[in-house]
Amino acid sequence: MRAVVLASILLLGAASPALVQAQTPQDATAQYRDVKARAEAGDAEAQWNLGMMLLNGEGTTRNEREAWRWVRASGDAGYENGMISTAVMLALGQGTTKDESQARDWYRRAAETHDSAHALRGYAGMLLTGQGGPQEVERGLAYLELAGEGGDENALRILEAIAPQVAGRVDRARLDAYKTEWVAAHGRPD
Repeated sequence: MRAVVLASILLLGAASPALVQAQTPQDATAQYRDVKARAEAGDAEAQWNLGMMLLNGEGTTRNEREAWRWVRASGDAGYENGMISTAVMLALGQGTTKDESQARDWYRRAAETHDSAHALRGYAGMLLTGQGGPQEVERGLAYLELAGEGGDENALRILEAIAPQVAGRVDRARLDAYKTEWVAAHGRPD
């Protein structure tokens, strides 16, 4: 179960909204220069976009280390996508040293700060699998359910995929208590 859940979470967590695709290589290069100027001026969203462009080689040469630098700057600034992408890159060791414990913390912080169903799904997956800390299956399932209730379609797909493996093996009252506790402390994710 750990391998299925982990793969699903990381692959779905890595999916991110694409930038508007440039029509020509010249357009892509111009877009890269524009985004880079805004990122260097401190725009956290532009920092994340620049990181994604570098990660994917859009308008520039692909460079994971430089992508990490900009994604992390965006995350440090509190930009939601930057925080989530920082978690993903840490979990995968993409452009930086792999650190599952920090990845787990970034997902948690993004979920708490932004009421993010996407981030809560990532955090739930790490709890479910024990990646980056102790395995907490029931808490992870509770948070995955909350992420699904908050509109994260990927959380619902993961729940459906793992349902046969967890059926009858969890305490429903405990799951509901974890959900109630999260909502009381952080609100419902969206």
